[in-house]
Amino acid sequence: MIRPYQPMGLRIPNEKLDLVGGRVTEDYVHGYATAEQERLLKQAEHWRDELILAGTRLAPGTRLLEVGCGVGAVLGILGMAFPGVILAGVDIEARQLETARAHLRRLGLEADLRQADALELPYPDASFDHVWMMWFVEHLADPVGALKEARRVLVSGGALTAIEVDYNTIWASPTSHALNVLFAAVARTMEAAGRSDAGSRLHEWLAEAGFTSVDPGEIRLSYNGKDLVRQVPYVAAVVESTLPELAQLPGVSVSELEVRFAELRALPTTPNAALGWVVHKAKAVR
Repeated sequence: MIRPYQPMGLRIPNEKLDLVGGRVTEDYVHGYATAEQERLLKQAEHWRDELILAGTRLAPGTRLLEVGCGVGAVLGILGMAFPGVILAGVDIEARQLETARAHLRRLGLEADLRQADALELPYPDASFDHVWMMWFVEHLADPVGALKEARRVLVSGGALTAIEVDYNTIWASPTSHALNVLFAAVARTMEAAGRSDAGSRLHEWLAEAGFTSVDPGEIRLSYNGKDLVRQVPYVAAVVESTLPELAQLPGVSVSELEVRFAELRALPTTPNAALGWVVHKAKAVR
């Protein structure tokens, strides 16, 4: 979940992330404005082939639930790629679900979308064959509780896929003090707002929640050349999504942040530059 890339300078938004149990509250850090909803659709398309569809197999008739479905972006990609899948999704925010319904309708897809908390899914036991979570667990105060609830609604032998990043693993080459400070600050602010290392901890949370055959699904991403040109705006947007917290760190000013962001944005023009981080597409079985 990221905020749109803003190449003309930094804008400090006012939203705050407030987590109670498994709930992402009204003050969810990314907001629910139309621009943010459109950005979420673009973000899913950004990762369509590299993360969402790579290694994913869903047979016709598979009953799939996405927890934290937001605007239905991932459901749309899965529904179009795997005809015959029976789609369902839950989200805590009604406005996101309204957008999801419209988006899926435009794609000609049907889905059972419900407003619900990840800790209290409105389905009986063994209702689904597959549960999907993406960029979601990192925002939860009780990730194991949410995973236990996801396990409850899976059939015996059902599968769960969870995709998360570890913000502590972001790196750039050539490195610099400014970039190191920026990436470290992002990890600190993500930890304060939720979980900075959700990707790296997914396997232990899944095991604690009672899943078996846990595959951590570590993917070490590294980009240079044309791929770097495509990824830098994405990473800049991820970093900018933490601006409310970054701006509140002791001794950090907006002007200093601008210098650090400028160096990040300039990476594609730097000879032999590269950028990377670690993502986990974890899989497990009930």
